[in-house]
Amino acid sequence: MRTFEGIRIIDFTQAIAGPFATFQLALMGADVIKVEQRGIGDQGRQMYPLDGAYKEAGFSAIFMSANAGKRSMTLDLKHPDAAGVVHRLVKDADVVVENFKAGTMDRMGFGSEALRAINPKLIYCSVTGFGQTGPRAKAAAYDPTIQALGGIMAVNGTPETGPMRVGAIVIDMGSAITAAFAISSALFKRERTGEGAHLDLSMQDVASAIVSPSLLQTAHGKEPKLMGSRSLAGNPLAETHPTQDGVLLLMPAIEAQSLKVWDVIGKPELAKDPRFSTLESRIDNEEECLAVLRGALSSADAKTWEQRFADAGIPAAAVLTLPDVLEDKQLAHRNHIRNIVAPDIGDVIYCSTPFKISGEETGADRPPPRVGADTDAVLSEFGFTDAEVASLREATAI
Repeated sequence: MRTFEGIRIIDFTQAIAGPFATFQLALMGADVIKVEQRGIGDQGRQMYPLDGAYKEAGFSAIFMSANAGKRSMTLDLKHPDAAGVVHRLVKDADVVVENFKAGTMDRMGFGSEALRAINPKLIYCSVTGFGQTGPRAKAAAYDPTIQALGGIMAVNGTPETGPMRVGAIVIDMGSAITAAFAISSALFKRERTGEGAHLDLSMQDVASAIVSPSLLQTAHGKEPKLMGSRSLAGNPLAETHPTQDGVLLLMPAIEAQSLKVWDVIGKPELAKDPRFSTLESRIDNEEECLAVLRGALSSADAKTWEQRFADAGIPAAAVLTLPDVLEDKQLAHRNHIRNIVAPDIGDVIYCSTPFKISGEETGADRPPPRVGADTDAVLSEFGFTDAEVASLREATAI
């Protein structure tokens, strides 16, 4: 039995933070019913667009990354008949997830209080930029703006570039995984108490939690500077360095590892050189330190140096390109990046759960859905007759 087999989730989310949250639960067996806008569907279908059959099917890179394993039905939430449909869906559901701006679902009559009155055991999760209350609660939010407001950009960049956002959508993904954890926790509590809950997730809170070590440094009078890829301690060794063919990230975290670096590059005597033997002296003699290190690293390629440092117990990694990541042997060994075929469209690549569960196979059991592909089947499962479905379609509610 899969972890969330038998759990039914009504998914009112779009874009990435909400859909990626419910996707995590679908990968472990939850039945996720994606409720999309009539016609255009989830706005994420237009984000990071692809070409050809993928574009025609509404399968963008964003959409495919977060919606395998789900079913899709369409519903106009502003239509007069929508309430009757939502109420019947929620009555037999375990979880509702939405990521509209705070107050939007309440105005439509589908907020936590209204739906939990129908189903008191319901877990209702709201994913928003800033939470349900507070001075920013009503503001729209996307990953980059939350990076700016949550402290991520304050520690990312160099003195030359100034603050920069992280290229990956780390706040959306971090918020999604946090939401999946919150939902899992609420389901566990419900097993013991029988009680539902409203989960109020703030993406700004998530960002600040991610950067919390730097916030604690700042609170104690040691605000980090923009140092690019360098460690927070300022160690010149712990940085990205050019090699014969690419870039190596070297990251000795403790002094014993730093001193071993000189052994690996064939200059063990430098461990006792007063210019390089302590963190403080390396910082004071940064140019000389980097000149010696990078001169040595230019003699071999990044992969070779990665292995040499790994053999010495020093954290290091060749900086991979995205095509390299797709072909990475460790990820392949764990069967993390997977392929599923969507009929008449082609291969869909997705990342499965980043953990293994003994005795259980996680992963998507179906490709991402086309807009509304499962509307009739879903409504039938919830007790709607063929005549009722036809009436809703004629009224343009679905």
